[in-house]
This record gives sequence, C-alpha cells and structure tokens, in this order.
Amino acid sequence: MKNLVLTILAVFIAYWGVAQGGRIIAPSGHAWYMENGTIKLNEKWLLFHDIQFRRADILPEAQQLLLRAGIGYNLSKSIQIMGGYCFVQTYPYGDYPVKHEFPENRIWEQLIIRAPIGRATFINRYRLEQRYLGNSTTGSLANPRFENRARYLGRVNMPLQKGDDYKLYGFAYDEIFINFGKNVGVNIYDQNRIAAGLGWKLDKKLSLELGYMNQMVQQRALQPNGKSVVENNHTLIASLLSNF
Repeated sequence: MKNLVLTILAVFIAYWGVAQGGRIIAPSGHAWYMENGTIKLNEKWLLFHDIQFRRADILPEAQQLLLRAGIGYNLSKSIQIMGGYCFVQTYPYGDYPVKHEFPENRIWEQLIIRAPIGRATFINRYRLEQRYLGNSTTGSLANPRFENRARYLGRVNMPLQKGDDYKLYGFAYDEIFINFGKNVGVNIYDQNRIAAGLGWKLDKKLSLELGYMNQMVQQRALQPNGKSVVENNHTLIASLLSNF
C-alpha cells in the first residue's frame, strides 16, 4: 500500500509538471503489439523473452522495435529477480520526430514482488536499465550516449469470474520512468504509462490481453524556441502471454 501511494503521488507530480508552461503537448494515436513469456527450467530458474512491435498511427508508421531476453531466479513463491539484455530500434514518428532512426542497447535488472489482495494480485516491479543510445542525427551506434534509468510498475490483476479456474480478468497498471546520471538532460522525468484492460486465459499456459494505455513521454531535445515536447500517446495494447 505504501508503494501504491508513493506511485500515485509521483504520477500526480509528473502530470502536474507537464501541465505547466514552457512545454508543448503533442497528442497522437499508437498501437503496441506484444508477445512475451517465460520458460520454466526448474523450480527456481526460468528464461524470459519479450518482443514488441510498436506502431505509430495504429499501423502505418513504425515507432519502435523492442527485443528483450533474460534469465530469472525465484527467491520464493512471491519474490523473483531477473536480468538480461534488450535491443531497441527507434524510428522517426509523430509531429516532432527525431532526424534518423537509431539503435539502443540495454542491460537490465529487476525485482518482482507479488502480493494477494483478496482475489486480486498486486505486482510490484522495480527495474534498473543501463542504456547505450545511438545517435538520432546519424543513426550510428558509434560512441553511444550512456544513461541510467529507474522504473517502477505497480499492477493489479483482478479475476472477473467466480472460482479458481476463471478465464476472464481485468488489469490496471501504472509505470513511471526516471533517468539519472551525468548525461541526463531535461528529461529526468522520462515518461509515465498508465493502462487498463481485459485478459482472457486460453489455457493454463497462454493468455491474451487487450487494453488502452496513455503514455506521456518527455523528449530529450529542446525545440528552437526553447520549449520541451511532451508526447501524449493514446495507445492500443495487445499482448500474447505464455508460461511454459
């Protein structure tokens, strides 16, 4: 509950800051198509993967390609640690695009804590990322820009049918991103994602989720008039989840 209150407070402060003068709000519509899952090796160890095709204007325009892989370890039934590698390709999109598509390499570590709240499950995810960003002017990954980023996600899964063998469930989450380190510019508050939707368990190993996400992104570069751009991305999210 303490984490939930702190997250809500942080989101309120972030959105309040966005509403102040000196910033350009740029709304747009996106769609993210995702597939991710785990492969259980034994009672403790597991493999993880995440593939995301992020599209601007729902389908026509590429926004990002994300490929993430990792290995995890269950400290207990409710606590899990994980780490791995992530590749991201970012493309020019929207009203204030970057000059050139560019790659990014990441190393990431995370801690997940699950807690039951009645029939619901509350999930805390704490993630650190070491990011090596390519040049958005040339598209080159030579001499990458290094940044650190901390992320916190709070998510609730709620069964919408009676019994333990329910198929339909609802979900809601909020995730805040904070950059830190000497190379960070105006976007210390990097972004926030708040979402809600429905999930359907196809069987014990596969689930489908469909929902809406509002993504607020603070762009790194200032405009010639000295103002910063905050993207307000209204996003369809569609996910296939697996657990083998």
